[in-house]
Amino acid sequence: MENNTDKNRSNTYDCIIIGGGASGLMLAAGLECRGLIRGLIIEKTSRPGSKLLMSGGGRCNITHGGSIKEFINAYGDDAGLRLRKCLYRHSNTELTGWLEETGVGLADESGQPVYSYDLSEAGRIFPASMRSADVLNAFLRAAKSNGWELRTGKTVCGIEAGEEDAENAWTVLTDDGCSYYSRCAVIATGGITYPETGSDGSMFGILRGSGIGINGPRPALAPINVKDYPYEELSGISIPDVTVTAFASDAAYTCKGKAARMNGDLLFTHRGFSGPVILNISRYAEPEQLIRIKYNKEFNELPRRMRKILEDRSRGSSGDIRTSKLAGLLDADDFTVESVDRRGMVTAGGICLECIDMATMQIKPGLYAVGEAVNADGITGGYNLQMCWSTAMTAADSIREKIY
Repeated sequence: MENNTDKNRSNTYDCIIIGGGASGLMLAAGLECRGLIRGLIIEKTSRPGSKLLMSGGGRCNITHGGSIKEFINAYGDDAGLRLRKCLYRHSNTELTGWLEETGVGLADESGQPVYSYDLSEAGRIFPASMRSADVLNAFLRAAKSNGWELRTGKTVCGIEAGEEDAENAWTVLTDDGCSYYSRCAVIATGGITYPETGSDGSMFGILRGSGIGINGPRPALAPINVKDYPYEELSGISIPDVTVTAFASDAAYTCKGKAARMNGDLLFTHRGFSGPVILNISRYAEPEQLIRIKYNKEFNELPRRMRKILEDRSRGSSGDIRTSKLAGLLDADDFTVESVDRRGMVTAGGICLECIDMATMQIKPGLYAVGEAVNADGITGGYNLQMCWSTAMTAADSIREKIY
């Protein structure tokens, strides 16, 4: 891909993608430009796909197995229902098939081969090499083959609307004083986590200024730090099949209002809790509010050091262990949330789904939003990268129809 700022060359394009992360590169990989349209990717950092390289601990959990219909419940609130058209149209079968065609073999978490024609028992899906770089390079090669131009190290500071369907329907402004004109523009800037990768949330302020609704972005798939944490010495120990309930602000401490409840493995950290069940419920956790842990174990099934801490927490003023309090901690170990780690794997919140035509991913005529920038996030397991693919390919369908 070209990576220059030749000021003598026209800055007018048919499509501009703002953001060279997962969803932006997926769109470029699926939309051919060469000989048909002129496309530009503007990336804030010096290299595209930095966060994709970090995904899955460097292994890139690209999607999940099973029927795409089973994905709907993996996304927060009603987002799954709104995403349904995108997911069904551009499914996990399509994504895995595309990767296979580009030479990226696939495997499950144990390293067993996975094939797109049978994802029924696959679970989490990774590149067979367990290297995120192989997935990123596949998208970069396809984008280059499709004729997309890439300009890195450019920060978008404004987007202005012009005449609908004109060559300059959208003007994209960068902080170095450049203006780029396009019939279509795509917001693929990600969320607020890992700002060093370019996902710093600055685009949300620009869109708010244009009257586009934004749900307050916050970290998700993140550890939860709690007040008066008693388990610091258990850091690194995991307990399977734990139930965690997070109470919203109108329900805190009363346990009578709306709550989110999830099951899974829990991991003790130095300051609080992590593990799949915590990561998945973190989007519902609010500072100063309550989370409740039910260990779903008999006392003697817990780690020895944990049993000692629970006994100490159950002692009365005389020093005797109160069995009723000990039993209560096993069923309802309550903590006040101090913070949700701001370096979550994904962002909850973003561009309101009500503002988006989910059949095209258009916010306004010719202006699209894809991937983590929209108010949809999934649980762990490859659902978020699948959402990036499904929304990006849906936008590509619309852009192709509009421009071709």
